[in-house]
Amino acid sequence: MKLAVRVTAAVNPTENADKVAQAVLNIFPKVSLQKGGGVVSAIADSPEGLERLRMIIRSRQIRNTARMLLSKNVSGNTVTFYLNKQAAYVGKLSFFEAGEVMALGPIEVSIESDNIQETIRWLTE
Repeated sequence: MKLAVRVTAAVNPTENADKVAQAVLNIFPKVSLQKGGGVVSAIADSPEGLERLRMIIRSRQIRNTARMLLSKNVSGNTVTFYLNKQAAYVGKLSFFEAGEVMALGPIEVSIESDNIQETIRWLTE
């Protein structure tokens, strides 16, 4: 499976960049992380970058809900979704829909794949 994962999270003036980075790493521990300019960003180019996300989806038994939400947010060969920073900081997963208001802003995740439906199926199986 060929894919590219991009994760970004704005660091608000009231937030600590290290804590925002930790929130990202709690869900995506095998990514290349960068901090700077008021943003934490991360990239991965293999399924290993999504293993922890996959494990959390399975352990919380939210496979059907996650599959539905991800499938709904597909555009071409990319799926984009949003996670709650505070939940991620404690290792939990909380999805948000585009346009929902979040006090601290979201962690934005974009996954591009040569077969996006297969990638979603793999993430949520």
